[in-house]
Amino acid sequence: PSDLEDGQVLVLNRFLALDPAMRGWMRDAKSYLPPVQIGQVMRGSSIGQVLVSRCPTLQAGDWVNCGIELGWCEKGIARGSALRKIKPSAALPPSAYLGVLGGTGLTAYFGLLRIGQPQPMQTVVVSAAAGATGSIVCQIAKHALGCRVVGIAGGKAKCAWLKDTLGIDDAIDYQADNERTRFRARLRKACPSGVDVFFDNVGGWILEAVLKLINKRSRVVLCGSISGYNATVPPPGPSSYINLIATSSRMEGFILLDYASEYDEAYAQLTKWVEQGKLRFVEERIAGLGHAAAAMLKLFGAEGGNKGRLVVDIHADSKLPLGVAPQESRL
Repeated sequence: PSDLEDGQVLVLNRFLALDPAMRGWMRDAKSYLPPVQIGQVMRGSSIGQVLVSRCPTLQAGDWVNCGIELGWCEKGIARGSALRKIKPSAALPPSAYLGVLGGTGLTAYFGLLRIGQPQPMQTVVVSAAAGATGSIVCQIAKHALGCRVVGIAGGKAKCAWLKDTLGIDDAIDYQADNERTRFRARLRKACPSGVDVFFDNVGGWILEAVLKLINKRSRVVLCGSISGYNATVPPPGPSSYINLIATSSRMEGFILLDYASEYDEAYAQLTKWVEQGKLRFVEERIAGLGHAAAAMLKLFGAEGGNKGRLVVDIHADSKLPLGVAPQESRL
């Protein structure tokens, strides 16, 4: 189009990732990114194909990781310098670059390795373990690092999937064991040697329970707090945080942008683990951009929640030609 400037590209958005962070981006509060304003295009990570290019490093037909340049739209103009060219294959479809080789893979990688720093045979507990980030954390800890891994998830089906398909050591259904005393007893049984690393995506009373079982010099990784994202009043803080003092432990939050200079290293290692069969690519597809808003509720437990990455196939109804991967495939 004539309105393309030098360095810009017109991109057909093909796949959009749905993330719990989107809930926070809609809140009018100070954060690591400014809130999305009413009337603005909703922010979101996407994968697309270049239609027209005035960028010397990109040409029509190239697949690109758009980051959050385009958001919730069918097509748009982006800065070519802000896009990352990708090379999908039969084993790694385009949407994989939103998951295991995208933001969730990077989040799992840096949160677990840089902050969690688990050692072989240590016990790693992961909340929201069946979600996009949690499921990758579980697999890295178990199959790449040789840890004992305990996942916390909602529902028998998710817990069975974590153990039988992803191969972790144990899984706790917080919905079945939601009476606090019963949950703590189940957690103690799953972690007889205590907890060395807790990768937390949930916060709330689950964080409270795990803090009571941390070992000497344990690491608590604060990745998210899904339990409080829709709270109308600030939830109470964990009273058992004092255990961090008694055990000389550390609790640290992070955002992915903290590690931008190390992305290439992480991509290389994640790709290697995928090729070695240590990481399973799992996603749930939503057909059409018009269903994205309703599907977001699955991230917070609606309709039984989701397993793995929740991805919108933006043009599913238009039958655009594409080698679409199955919803769950072994890579």
